Amino acid sequence: MSSPLTRLIREEIWSAKLLSIQDVKLQDVQSGLESGLQAGIGSSREERELFLKILSRVVEDAHTLAEFRLLKASLGVEPPTDSVDGYVLRLVWRMKKFLALLYSGSSVPHGRRLLAYFKSSCGRYRRGDAVLLEVEKALPFYLEDCVELVERPIYSYLQLRGQVLQTNS
Repeated sequence: MSSPLTRLIREEIWSAKLLSIQDVKLQDVQSGLESGLQAGIGSSREERELFLKILSRVVEDAHTLAEFRLLKASLGVEPPTDSVDGYVLRLVWRMKKFLALLYSGSSVPHGRRLLAYFKSSCGRYRRGDAVLLEVEKALPFYLEDCVELVERPIYSYLQLRGQVLQTNS
């Protein structure tokens, strides 16, 4: 495995939280690859082959790290706000919430559309608009935190009651 990515993978595996990945850590990987590319231009065929194998390994390690971080985010681990990938991980978090609303039947449907309330102006919609949107149109607005899906009152009551029970225990 590539050294900086290997360290990140190990740290991520052993941490209960999602670690904050800074630009500096990624620049270590990139600068190592750039040095290898520059050195590989005038090197022998065997050295180029070795470099290509290393490059292939770096790509595999990057995929492993990405999959592990996405998995942790989808399991409910809170994404760090200062991480390079924090925005993407928060989108995964919100997508999970959106799908839970869809699967549970708690959102107010009308055929294949959902009732959405705009919390802020997005696109052609203004703050305060209540609109029926197809799932595929509601999702981007939901991911950008522009809308709330309107929930059936009984689900809102259950959430409130669950919060009250959690704070009393």
